[in-house]
Amino acid sequence: MSMSRTPSRHSAAGVGCGRLRFGAAAALLAAACLIFTWRADAAGARFVFLFIGDGMGAAQRNAAEIYMAGMRISSGDAVPREYQLAMNSLPVSGMIRTDSLSGTTDSAAAGTAIATGRRTTNGAVAMNPDSGEKFVSIATLAHERGMRVGIVTSSFLQDATPAVFYGHAKKRTEHASLGLQLVESGFEYFAGGGFRRPSGGSGRDPVELAKLRGYRIIRDEAGLRSLGPGESAIAIHPGISAGMMPWAIDEKPGPSLADFVRAGIRLLDGEGGFFMMVEGGKIDLACHANDAAAAVREVMAFDEAVGAALEFQAARPDETLVVVTSDHETGGMSLQETAWESLKFYGLLSGQRGSHQAFERTVSPSAKSSERDGITRAQKFFGPAARATDAVRMAWKMSMTAKDKRPAKSAEYKKLYGPYDPFTMACMREMNASAGVTWRTFYHTGADVPVSAYGPGSESFAGEYGNTGIFDRLRAAMSL
Repeated sequence: MSMSRTPSRHSAAGVGCGRLRFGAAAALLAAACLIFTWRADAAGARFVFLFIGDGMGAAQRNAAEIYMAGMRISSGDAVPREYQLAMNSLPVSGMIRTDSLSGTTDSAAAGTAIATGRRTTNGAVAMNPDSGEKFVSIATLAHERGMRVGIVTSSFLQDATPAVFYGHAKKRTEHASLGLQLVESGFEYFAGGGFRRPSGGSGRDPVELAKLRGYRIIRDEAGLRSLGPGESAIAIHPGISAGMMPWAIDEKPGPSLADFVRAGIRLLDGEGGFFMMVEGGKIDLACHANDAAAAVREVMAFDEAVGAALEFQAARPDETLVVVTSDHETGGMSLQETAWESLKFYGLLSGQRGSHQAFERTVSPSAKSSERDGITRAQKFFGPAARATDAVRMAWKMSMTAKDKRPAKSAEYKKLYGPYDPFTMACMREMNASAGVTWRTFYHTGADVPVSAYGPGSESFAGEYGNTGIFDRLRAAMSL
């Protein structure tokens, strides 16, 4: 693994310019046209961005690079670029181990290690669930020092990764308590997803409590654009589902993750500096479902948010630290030799018309549905690579079987379909295989994940170390 690198003018500019838009007329990556000017003798970091791509391993980053290269070729852009992703162009690189005290980690334990520098068991949020000891996060330390703090996520705001920065819980599912702790934290900015209410609708409404505490609640793009310095706000995407932002691949209207970052910069900027954690939470969900096309688009949306931070850093390079990493890898994603044929890779994955969830909603047991019609619909949605193989036909029969009649507890069923709709999984697997993408599991893996960094203190992020090392290095860089 390369310990560090100094990009040339050519490679730095290679991340492209302009606001990223998805679809047939996708523009090139926002934010960049960067020339790295940070000096090793610069003062400490006063503005700090920590980006966490949930479930994003090296393969997920590579897949997005290949997709974007193919997208550029398809649009007639023949200019060679060393880097397609802004995060991959950062000059310092490292790798972190991701295991928890439970073994293969979940997001709560991994997030706790990154946010607090302490290891814990799966499911615990910034604490030792046995002793009750609560751990202090880098965000809390920054806030106590007078820095303003922002938490941005494409998932819901009480999800494990954002929660470890402001709250504590023995179990990550304590959404009511975490919602109250979010408001009580006093952090100035929360954005992206919304609140997930506890089952049964019990518990005090965190939005109403936030209003009483002086938070401005934003639910549209106009409100987001109006945010300015010194405010405290909770900005929620207008199209949330189960508290989460829409899938990037589903192209729903509303602000992007990068828009929430840019608004947060305006709100948090000031003499005292700020700390902002940004999570690409739905990368993980796409990889759990082995949905390569959705995963790539989530990585691209996440990377656009990195580009927004780099826009800010370009004006204040001696004071701004940007760190990009992941909590763990999900799915055991692998890229075969054929995946590196970027134009073909882009053509196949861009042919998928939406997320696996969007297609799943169209599949339900029905005596009126024919296999032929199902496969025709699948090919319109996933592309012609979703062929009518024996595996696809078998999955169709399974999907047309009532759920309580399926052998869902058998090892073979779990291996083939996990907790998802069989026909959707089988069709998507055919398309992924044609693109050169394979998956090993529907769950988390123990793979090491990349770290990329740029700015004052970034050299310490090179090398290989445990995930608690992110906290240690951030604290040193911020002189906390």
